[in-house]
Amino acid sequence: MIYSFISIGTNIGDRIYNIKKAIDFISQKNQIIDISSLYITKPMYYLNQPYFINCAIKIKTSLSPYNLLNFILEIENKMGRKRSFKNSPRIIDLDLIYYGDLIIKSKKLFIPHPKLYERAFVLIPLSDIDKNFLDPLKNKKIGDLVKNLSFNNDEILKIPSNFKETLNFISKIPPRNANDFNTKYIKKTIKLLGTSQNDCGKVIHITGSCGKTATAFYIAKLIQRLGYNVCIYTSPHIMDIRERIIFNGKKIPKKIFYKKIIKVISVAQYLHSSFEYMTLIAIDWFSELKPDFSIIEVGMGGKNDATNIFEKSISVFTSITLEHSNWLGKNIEEIAKNKSGIIKSGSFVFISGFNEKKVIEVIKNIADAKKCVTYIFNRKNLIENSKTNSFKNINLSYAFFIVKKLLNKLPSSFIIPQLPARQKVLSYNGIKFFFDGAHTTLSMKILLEYLKKLDYRICLASFLKDKSHKDIINLILESGIFDKVILVKGTSQRTFNPYDYRGISNVKIFSNQLNALNFALSFKKNIVVTGSLYFCADILALINGKKPLHLLELAIDPQKLIAN
Repeated sequence: MIYSFISIGTNIGDRIYNIKKAIDFISQKNQIIDISSLYITKPMYYLNQPYFINCAIKIKTSLSPYNLLNFILEIENKMGRKRSFKNSPRIIDLDLIYYGDLIIKSKKLFIPHPKLYERAFVLIPLSDIDKNFLDPLKNKKIGDLVKNLSFNNDEILKIPSNFKETLNFISKIPPRNANDFNTKYIKKTIKLLGTSQNDCGKVIHITGSCGKTATAFYIAKLIQRLGYNVCIYTSPHIMDIRERIIFNGKKIPKKIFYKKIIKVISVAQYLHSSFEYMTLIAIDWFSELKPDFSIIEVGMGGKNDATNIFEKSISVFTSITLEHSNWLGKNIEEIAKNKSGIIKSGSFVFISGFNEKKVIEVIKNIADAKKCVTYIFNRKNLIENSKTNSFKNINLSYAFFIVKKLLNKLPSSFIIPQLPARQKVLSYNGIKFFFDGAHTTLSMKILLEYLKKLDYRICLASFLKDKSHKDIINLILESGIFDKVILVKGTSQRTFNPYDYRGISNVKIFSNQLNALNFALSFKKNIVVTGSLYFCADILALINGKKPLHLLELAIDPQKLIAN
C-alpha cells in the first residue's frame, strides 16, 4: 500500500457536491487518509471562466501509478468531464500529484505533477494535510514549497468549515473594483441559487445617506405589530454580523447563516464582495421563509448596489447628502439620481421632505417618469408630541407615515426599539456614554442640537475619509458643547487621518483606540461617541471586551490605486 496525493478541482455546477462525489468514487478502490480544506481559487492560464473550488486528498492505495491514473480518469468521464479545449471549464479535474516518493517521467504520466510548483491551488491544500511530506524532485517539504510561492491573497481563499471561520472568510474578501461595481454578478448567482424574489413578499427598498437603518427597523416593527411576518436586511452591523439579517425580530441562526454561505459559494461562478455574500445569504433565507414583507437597506447608492435586484419594490428615500462622490456623482443632484436607480415602474415612492428641494425634485421627476405614486413626508407629518428635529423622532415619524400609507392602519401600541450606536446610552465605570453614528453634516447638526440639553462634555469621534469629515468636525468645534474633542484613527481601511487636525485648540489626536478611550475616561465626564458606525462598534467592543468584525465593503476607486 502506497501513500498518494490527488488534487481535485471543479468550476461547473454545484462544485462542493462535485468534490464530495469525486472523493466517494475514489474511496471505492482506495483508503482516504485525509482531506484538505476547500478553497475558492482564481482560474489560471485560461482566465475567462468561473472561479474554481479546489482541495487535495491523501490516500492509501494498492493500485499501481498507471492504474491509479486510469482509475481517476474513469471517474472524470463518469462525472461528465468534457475537454472542449486546453484549460477549459470542467465539472471535475483530478490530478495525481505524488505517488509515494516515485519520480516518473513518461508520455502518459509525470510524477510529481510538472506544474505543481507554480500552483497555489495545489500546494496550499497539500500543505493542509501533510506539510512535512518531502517532494522527491525538489527534496523540499511541501510547507517550504508553499513559502516560496508568489500569489495574491485574493487568488485563493479558504472556504469556512464552521460559522466562526465564516466570519474570518467574509472579513478577508477584497472589495470590488469601482469599475466593476454593478449588479450583474449577484443577479447571475441568484439565478443559479434558484431563488425567487417573489417569495420575499412585498419589498420595501430603502436608500439615503442617513437614517436608513433606523427607518427600516421602525417600519419592520410597526408592520410586525400589525401581525405580518417581516424580514429585514440592513448594514453595517455593530457587534454581531447576524444583526444584518433578521426575521420577526430574531437574528438569522448561526447554523443557517453557515449553511447559506456554503450554498452560495458552491454555485457562484465569481468571488463575490463581502456585501454581495451577505445580500445573497439574506435573500436566499428570506425567499425560503416567504414573509409578507422584506425590508431591504441599500449598501451604497442605489442603481448599482447589490440589493437592487428586485423587479418590484416600494422605494423609500431618507435624507440624502453629498457622499461617496467618486462612486455616486460629483454633486447632490447626481447622487440623488444614482440613488433613484432603485425606483421601479408603477410602484410607490416615499421621499423625506427633510431633503434639499433639488434632491426631492430629482427623485420625484424620475418617479413621475416611471408612473409611480409618490408621497412626500415633511414636518407636518411628525407624530404628535414629537415636533423636534431629533433624528429618532424624524425616522420614527417617517416610518409611521409609510406604514399608514401602505396598510391604511397602525398598531394600537408600539415600543420603540433600541438600535445599537443610534442614540444608545450606557454606563461604564460610572460614566455615561452616548453613542450615535452621526456621519453626515445633517445628522451631526441634529445630534448637536439634541445634545445642547444634555450633560455630555467629552466628544470621542472618528470618521471615514469619503465623508465630509472637515465640515462635520467644524460643526462639533463650533458648537461649544465639549470641553475636549478627541479624534481617533479608526480600524476600517476607509478611516480618515485625524492628524490633519493636529494643532487645533481643544483637540487631542490618537491613533490607538484603547488609549483614546482611556484618555476620555480620565476626565470623569460623560462621553459622546460619534462619527463612523464602524468606530462606534469599535468602542462598544472595547467596553464589552470583544473584538469587532469589519468587512471590506466599499468598492475600490481605481484612481486611488493609481495615485498610490
